[in-house]
Amino acid sequence: MSRLVAELPVPTVSKPVGTGRRRRSRQERLAYTILLPALGTVFVIVTIPFVIAVWQSMTSDDGTFIGLRNYSRALGNPLFFDALRATGLYALIVLPTEIVLGLGFALLVHRAVKRAGLRATLYVLAVLPLVVPPVAVGVVARLIYAPGYGVLNYVLQSIGITHSEIQWLGVSALAMGAVASVDIWQWTPFVYLVLFAGLQTVPKESVEAAQVDGATWWTQFIYIELYYLRPLFLLILFFRVADVLRVFDHVYILTGGGPGTATQLLSLYIYRIEFRFFDGGQAAALAVMVLVSISVLYSLVTRALPLERA
Repeated sequence: MSRLVAELPVPTVSKPVGTGRRRRSRQERLAYTILLPALGTVFVIVTIPFVIAVWQSMTSDDGTFIGLRNYSRALGNPLFFDALRATGLYALIVLPTEIVLGLGFALLVHRAVKRAGLRATLYVLAVLPLVVPPVAVGVVARLIYAPGYGVLNYVLQSIGITHSEIQWLGVSALAMGAVASVDIWQWTPFVYLVLFAGLQTVPKESVEAAQVDGATWWTQFIYIELYYLRPLFLLILFFRVADVLRVFDHVYILTGGGPGTATQLLSLYIYRIEFRFFDGGQAAALAVMVLVSISVLYSLVTRALPLERA
């Protein structure tokens, strides 16, 4: 009898087909409910102003719909191309310099500094420039570069390098270098922090195996560490390009866009169109074009440097 009972098939309780689907549906509804306040906030803060800007770019000052006329006026203004040229030059100066300096400092600290306390101190020092308001940075930079009372001219004359004041903010090339140096000082630590964090994710086994095989520091960087830093370069490039397109404070305080239009970056140009010439339609058209351009640039960068790792 016991053998017969043992040989009987054990009944299995089958799960209803729709149970898992209903459970997933409930979880999805819960997730959407939790995300709804955040998504609604993003919609209000980002989407609605963008729609208003698009509408303003297609209307005149009295609200009459004029289509793409503001865009044609914006593209037909020669000062727009001067601003683009100045912004491109500014980006060519600050972006490579910040990436090279930040990467070099990150590699130096990662390989040479082993004490945790010293690393923490360097971390705090690197965070300080990032939390200083750009207006304060611009005021301090003006105290350094301004003629008459600038600290830099005083130091150079005191040690005998120069015998007269250098017009750091009055010559086009020097003015661009001055405003770019402020950006480099403030944002190179950001590049360092991001890349140093990326270096901590490199597997120690791969590095130790390469060192056993006699790999130099350059070979180790090119074939191992750079592989893990590629997505971070994408992140840095995108954020810094976006920052360059909206940089305003310290440039306005140092030069106001001068001399002439040498340092009139795109953000200062849009500011002048809106608040000095009171042409809201053209300013809105420029703002929309900048937003679309940076979106296209981000798409191109993500295709060139994919985030996923093979």
